[in-house]
Amino acid sequence: MAAIGALSTGLLFGLTQCSTLDTSGERSSPTNRYGSYLAGRYAASERDADSAALYFDKALKFDPSNPELLERAIMSEVAQGDLDGASQHAEALVQTAPNARIPHLVIGVRAMRDGSYAKAHQEFEKVAGNAAAEIGARLGLAYAAFAQGDFAKASEVIGKMSAADGVRAFAQYHLAVIEDLSGKSADALGHFEEANRLSGGDSLRILQAYATHLARSGQMPKAKEVYREFLKKAPSNPIVKAALAKLDAGDIPGRVISSAKQGLAETFYGIASSLSDERSFEVPVFYLQLALALEPQHELALSLYADRLDTAERLDDAIDVYGRVPSSSPLYLNARQQIAQNLQKQKKPEEALTVLRDALKGNADDIEIYASIGDVLRSQEKYAQAVDAYSKAIAVVAQLEARHWTLFYTRGISYERSQRWKDAEADLKHALKLKPEQPLVMNYLAYTWVEQNVNMPEALAMLKKAVELRPEDGFVIDSLGWAYYRMGDYRTAITYLEQAILIEPGEATINDHLGDAYWRVGRKLEAKFQWQDALTLKPEKLDEPKIKRKIEVGLTDLPPVPAQAGTPQSGQ
Repeated sequence: MAAIGALSTGLLFGLTQCSTLDTSGERSSPTNRYGSYLAGRYAASERDADSAALYFDKALKFDPSNPELLERAIMSEVAQGDLDGASQHAEALVQTAPNARIPHLVIGVRAMRDGSYAKAHQEFEKVAGNAAAEIGARLGLAYAAFAQGDFAKASEVIGKMSAADGVRAFAQYHLAVIEDLSGKSADALGHFEEANRLSGGDSLRILQAYATHLARSGQMPKAKEVYREFLKKAPSNPIVKAALAKLDAGDIPGRVISSAKQGLAETFYGIASSLSDERSFEVPVFYLQLALALEPQHELALSLYADRLDTAERLDDAIDVYGRVPSSSPLYLNARQQIAQNLQKQKKPEEALTVLRDALKGNADDIEIYASIGDVLRSQEKYAQAVDAYSKAIAVVAQLEARHWTLFYTRGISYERSQRWKDAEADLKHALKLKPEQPLVMNYLAYTWVEQNVNMPEALAMLKKAVELRPEDGFVIDSLGWAYYRMGDYRTAITYLEQAILIEPGEATINDHLGDAYWRVGRKLEAKFQWQDALTLKPEKLDEPKIKRKIEVGLTDLPPVPAQAGTPQSGQ
């Protein structure tokens, strides 16, 4: 969440979490404290929270009061979803290190989960000195006070948080939640509106809570407008689309958050989402598991947790978590698509197709599912079947929009690979009508023209524009270099092909192209070197004999015969 994006300072807890300790699935059994500790550290480095928790627990049997072991055990147990085990170790740790922050946070969350609000209040008060943990504990204090009927205390705690610019929107949001639950609807509306304004209307959860409150307050047109404005920026967002559809049907929505426990779960989800990027894992997972301990069906927390597991390449675990997203959730179809993607990565395409076909509902939601079915079939080189799937997706579209360019692009690829170039060309041109100057489409269309030696001036201009839009894309740069090659400008071709190979050194087609260009300017030893590289990089089967022949005799005086480039340099 943008509202607490500044929380990255001081978040190094030493959290650990991992994927697999060994490929056999068997864990060794170190028989001393140091062996167990080192095994735990290794498991943690491999992102295997289950193994790390096991080994740290074994190490604690040799030294049950060791603070470092206790803290590592707590972190690993939270990461694996064992809040009770983590809390037991947290209780032991605060006996020897009463000023430790994270143990009190964990104990407080367990107390909150179990309805022991006074205990939770007591524990949260002891957390200070760490940005994210302290924010979680402050809001934990507020929700514990609210649960005990002390609205004044809850408001006071959040009021102090609101003074900090970095968390003001987040604090106003949770103040509005507590006001709404306390029957102070007018006050809540003002703070929901303020939180939405401070976050620029970009925070999904704040916006959703604001629009829901508007609808529940009788301001249905304004609620719809809030959603419509958001959809202008994110037209395919499933949560907002579903919420707007319900409003259009005249349904009055329930609260986004309806209890203190859910409010604190939302707090930890918000912290986790603000700290998640392409590489982060340990810290977000810690807070996501706290959120899920309080609200096991928090659909956004489940989805983000599964995404983090994907990042760690824990595909089976990610599939399990995506499977926990309920079928009633707007995120359900997305979860099924992600499961199918993971099954594909595991070389289980038939299982992926079964998951996707079971998700078909016979309505507009089928667009994305049919597209995903097409993607799976295309990856299996079943291009005719892929065309059929993409065609079904297009048929479901009520009104074509710019975002539907991908359907025509992927169907165009499938047509081209099925040797139906006229159909492919029509689809690629249609994709460009929907999304002018889309670089992947321009690259595919222009590259194929170059291969066919047609429309060369238009192809060259199109590829130049594609490179301008994607200057770090080695595949697109290769396409431009190959266009110059086919036009006989070998030196210019080499300039671009050398750039492309620096970006994508492991791509067989680019090495093959550069070898051809080197040969044409008399750099024959270098040409054979590039062809040898291309041959070792697993080119397409049809290209192998051509490359072997060039290594033996070079290029003849016949017109240059390019290696087939597979999917023309799109990488998609």
